[in-house]
Amino acid sequence: MSWLVVARKDFADAVRSRMLWAITAVFLLFTVGAVYVRKAVLADAPGLPDATQFLTAPSGLIIPLTALVVAYLAIAGERESGSIKILLGLPHTRGDVVFGKLVGRTAVVTAGILVAFAGAAVTLLVLFGELAVADFLVLTLITVLFGLTFVGIAIGASSLAATRSRAMALAIGTFFLFQVLWDFVPLGVYYLVEGALPNPTTRLPAWYYFLQVLNPKNAYTQASDIAFSGAGPIVSAEALAGSSVPFYVQNWFGLVILAIWLAVPVALGYWWFRRADIT
Repeated sequence: MSWLVVARKDFADAVRSRMLWAITAVFLLFTVGAVYVRKAVLADAPGLPDATQFLTAPSGLIIPLTALVVAYLAIAGERESGSIKILLGLPHTRGDVVFGKLVGRTAVVTAGILVAFAGAAVTLLVLFGELAVADFLVLTLITVLFGLTFVGIAIGASSLAATRSRAMALAIGTFFLFQVLWDFVPLGVYYLVEGALPNPTTRLPAWYYFLQVLNPKNAYTQASDIAFSGAGPIVSAEALAGSSVPFYVQNWFGLVILAIWLAVPVALGYWWFRRADIT
């Protein structure tokens, strides 16, 4: 259980610093604020399910940013400072370091999510007088998986980078790719295939939704619908250009995409780090 020692030290370092408290405060502010704004400020008088689901809006922005900031220097920072040699001089393998860092940094992000969602639950109770506990717990678990996914992406990037600057560049590039640039990918592919951009009345093919859900942010939004509408399709067959609804347009497929984005970067990062010369 050498990886557990690494994870405990990683989490303890975060607790002693101000990182964990800053993360918790940011999550709490945005989740409580999102619930209040959705209920008290917007004019369409949402019900409890709609106000609860609105939590995915701030989560989709804040969690990736926080996870990348928390984890992008987990390994690259120690390589540049030279402390990785001390860590590997102890009875830790490089696999222990990668997995332990993944667990430790995930614990930091998860603690922030749980505290923030607890604050959101209290706010929902105050504003609506009730709370759909089962739906809220499912949404919380999916949000924790979303946080774990971006920690995995950051750990993978940190394992690939030998310096802080390279790790930072990878983290910034990842954030802008998924938050800004990815929306143009399905549009660009559609234009290449169809020769024109879709308009609001266009019946889109199923593969268009597949390209959208490949973005882990969109996969989280799709998977979160499980808590409110089940694991069924995000669109009906009538809304698609084809006559059938493939499996990748189902809500549950968002969980698969999140799991892939978690596993592949960590595996690639570990493969590269295991062969890296850190002397």
